[in-house]
This record gives sequence, structure tokens and C-alpha cells, in this order.
Amino acid sequence: MNDDARRDAVPDEVGKKVPDEARETAPDVARDAVPDDVRDAVPEDVREAAPDGVPTPPARRLVNRRRLLTGAAALGALAAAAGVNEWARRKSSHGPRLWRTTAASGRLVLSADRRQGLYASGFDGCVRALDPRTGEVRWSRTVSTPDAAAAPGGWPSAAGDGVVCVATDTRLRVLDAASGEQRWEAALPDWSEGGWRQGPAVGGGSVFAVYGSSVRCYDLATGEPRWTGPAGVSAALALGGGTVYTAGRPRGLLALDARTGERRWERDLVVSGPLTVHRDALLVSSPPETMASTIVGALDPATGAQLWASVQHGELSCPLSAAGRTVYMGGGDRLFGLDTTTGDWVWKANTFAGRKGGTPAMVATEDGVYAWSGDGRLWAFDPSTGGMRWQDDSEEVGRISLAAAGGTVYRGGPGGVLALGALPAPPEA
Repeated sequence: MNDDARRDAVPDEVGKKVPDEARETAPDVARDAVPDDVRDAVPEDVREAAPDGVPTPPARRLVNRRRLLTGAAALGALAAAAGVNEWARRKSSHGPRLWRTTAASGRLVLSADRRQGLYASGFDGCVRALDPRTGEVRWSRTVSTPDAAAAPGGWPSAAGDGVVCVATDTRLRVLDAASGEQRWEAALPDWSEGGWRQGPAVGGGSVFAVYGSSVRCYDLATGEPRWTGPAGVSAALALGGGTVYTAGRPRGLLALDARTGERRWERDLVVSGPLTVHRDALLVSSPPETMASTIVGALDPATGAQLWASVQHGELSCPLSAAGRTVYMGGGDRLFGLDTTTGDWVWKANTFAGRKGGTPAMVATEDGVYAWSGDGRLWAFDPSTGGMRWQDDSEEVGRISLAAAGGTVYRGGPGGVLALGALPAPPEA
């Protein structure tokens, strides 16, 4: 077989890869440049017995067709495998779903009294009461015109003492928890900071809300104003043990008597998130002065004295949540648990958070710790060990509201409300 016939037998795409000088001066090298799988695919009689000077286009067509069919088969197999794997992944990533409703959406709150209720403050300006066991809507009440820009995800609310309190941009409304009928409303002088964190508090026969940069207290039964606290506070508000705790703006932490509004104590520190009262501690988070970290600490609720402090690298991605003897926090792609008495580590877990961007969320009970990634994934962790119990994937992204009681977690967002976990016990009569 002469050099021209040998060169013609090389497929075009391979021949182009061989430099001109190699084609003319090193025919044997040109043969060696043909990939083994291409050369092996050419029949033996074509490779060795082709007459000199006769081109062999059929051999080239045979090689190309075989390569094409082989490649198509391989791609088909890969696509089928990928489809099966994706289907299996999605099927296995569903958590123990109990019910789902699109009749309600937005921020969620649970009442802690005997006849436990679940309430959703929606994107459409309505508050709805849901049956925690079935998701059935018990009642619906319009509290404002729809305005998602002013109230991201629904207006902030609180439930307890037989009422549901809703804070809009112009009014504080108190609804009967059983029927949804309005008990009273109060016109508000100024909507100073209507962000996601702000919400009223209810307890001890009073309703508390932050407006006009001051804490305001109202009589639960009548709506009559009781007192107005000092100016210069932010939206962070917590209630416990007959004391109202609020963060100063831009710094400071105040403890006010819930009955009279008198100042009990004050601390000079920067509070970077909502306040949490749990057992015998006021749990706070604040940024340090010189490093990109967060200080999580516990204060004596009666005096404001520091009980312990722990420095965590990075910023917290969601508010603190406490249950039992542990306070939980989320930062970056990690979830941490600290002992509420000492501040010592209990456990940490990886949550793989935020691939698409979004706002993480987290809530804890003594039966489970639930973390939302912000990109469609919800995890349940064992509160004792930090081991993951289940993962649920969904199409929901962005800002989500979580509420939990016992082994049940509720997720509220633009697409509706979803309940997962163990079916809650029937309410007491």
C-alpha cells in the first residue's frame, strides 16, 4: 500500500490533526496518529489488502457510522442513568409530609395555650387560622390591603392568651383566636421599622409593639394604652417573667417593667438580631468590635449581668432558637448547638445552605431542630446528637417562615403552607 492510499484511508478529522510536514515526510507517523479505536474499527481486509492507489471511502463511512452509533448509545445510556438518578434523588428527598394547603401563605405563628392554633399572615393582607392537624382553614380575616413590599411575606403577628395580634403599617389589630372576630384596634402614630423582624408580643394581660422607635403597651381586653417606653429602640422585642426586653438603636439593651414601663436595667452593647428569653437566660447575639464574627451570650434576665459568652466565626444567618437546655444558631453552611447554662459546644452539623441564595431560617423544639437553607431544602436534626433525620426538597426559594411544636414543623411561603414530621396530638378540650 503506497503513501497516498494510506493517507486517504485516514479519516478527515484525524488527518487534519497531523501537521503537513508529518504527512509528507513521515507516512508511518501518520498511521500511528490514527486513534486505536478508529483503526481497529476498520475491517482487516480494508486495512491490509486495499489495492495501491485506490481510495477507500467506504471504510471511512463505516468508521464514522460506527463511532456515531457508539457515541449515541453511550450518550443515551448516560442520559437514562442521569434521569433515573435524578428521579431517585427527588423521590428520596421528600420528608414526612403530613399535609399541604395553598389556601394560606406567609408568616406563621403558633399559640402555646391549651387549644393550640396555627395562624398565617399572608401576602394578600389576610390572617387565617389553620387546623394544625389537617391544614383546614378555620377562619380568615382581612387586616390590610395587599402590599408585599411593605410587609415581606405578610404582616408580623403573635398569638397567645386567646388572641392573635397583627401589626400593620397603620394599625395594631387584636383578633379573637377562636373566631377571627376583631376585639379592638389601635391607630399607630408611626411605622418606624417595618421589616421582617418586627412583631408584637402578647402576655400578662397586655399587648406590646414597637412603633415610633418606642415600646407601647396596650390593655389586652380593651386596647387602652397603658404606657409608652423611652424613644430610641429598634424592632427587637421579647417578653418574659414580667419584663419587656428591647434593643436600642444603634446600640443598647433595655429591660422594662411590663406593668409600668419603668426601666429595670440597661446594657451598652450592640444587638444584631432578635432577642430570646429561655428558662433563666436572656439570649442575645452581637458583632464584636474588630473581627468578622458573632458573639452569642446569655444574660441574667433580672440584672443584665453576663452569664457566659461564646465567639462564633462569621455572621449568623438566622435568629437564635432555644429548646430544652440548648440554644441553636445557624451561620454559613453550619448549624450549631450550645449549652444554655455554660455556652459549651453540644454539636454542630452541616446544612449545605444557600446554593441559589435566599434567607435561611431555623426553629427548634425539644423534639427536633429544623433548618431551612433558603434554596428549597428543609432539614430535621436530632436535638441531642445533631444527626440528620430527614431532608425535604421543594421548589420554594427565598424567604420562608417556620413554626414548630413537638415533632411537627410548619413551613409557610409564597406557595402555601406545608406540614411535616409527626402528626400533632389533638388539642385539649
